[in-house]
Amino acid sequence: MNTIPKKDIDFYKNEYSVLYEIDTYRYIKSPEEPIENRIQTKIKKSFIRKDPVGYLFSIEVLEREQSNKEDILDIEDQLANLQNKLVLYTDAHGDIISIVNRGEISEEWYDHKTIFKKTNKDSLENVDEFIEGVDSIINDHVEFLNLVKKSEVASLLFPPIYQYNLLAENSIKQQKVLYDFFDTTALPFRMDTKVIAMNEETLGYQIVRSGNIDTPRFDEKSASALISNLFDVHRYNIKIEGDYFEAIDLNDHNIVEEATLLLNIEIPGIYSYRQISKLKAM
Repeated sequence: MNTIPKKDIDFYKNEYSVLYEIDTYRYIKSPEEPIENRIQTKIKKSFIRKDPVGYLFSIEVLEREQSNKEDILDIEDQLANLQNKLVLYTDAHGDIISIVNRGEISEEWYDHKTIFKKTNKDSLENVDEFIEGVDSIINDHVEFLNLVKKSEVASLLFPPIYQYNLLAENSIKQQKVLYDFFDTTALPFRMDTKVIAMNEETLGYQIVRSGNIDTPRFDEKSASALISNLFDVHRYNIKIEGDYFEAIDLNDHNIVEEATLLLNIEIPGIYSYRQISKLKAM
């Protein structure tokens, strides 16, 4: 294993596009039927420029296949098209801070709403209310930013790991928030981020980010009320447990080469959610 030099991990500014494949598997177990879904995506990530606002990138989904399109997952598949092309800013740490082309996406959704309603009016209860909900997210900068940052694409392509003096510290404390995970209730995690080794194949750093639910910041009462209503169980019998893990391999230019995301949520005897996402540069 190579010795890790004591210098900072600088943010990269590559002048070429990188193609990635992302394979995501989700499994949900509840008193209802188990739900399995696999999403395979091919994505192009391009650095555009650095300016006083931050680092400007474009993300383009070239291919997307989803194995399960039943019920609400069909809606998820349709709405995924709204994120097929993103132009975004990150800060110097790599964290996404702004979606530049949100206005264009809003216009695209406006043009598509009539078709969406016609397609889903029989299968989607309260379709007008649902459309209003999509409107409110897309038309709100913070809400749409949180939606994008919650995805495995944003999590693995834009990890906030740069210029934190990681190489001189045993680990640093961070936050990871999955907004609107339990309907409108966010799921926050306390994260430890550290460099564990040099990858002898990529000649870059191997970084691990891991954590558990941040109990003081988690509105467990609201999340438990939702679970209680959905599955007809007493709220006081609900205990929500969870852990989050990312492993990131950089190359010698500090660009993400490979990455893995693991998310486990457990409500013993009632509900479990498992997700594994793997990203690899092509």
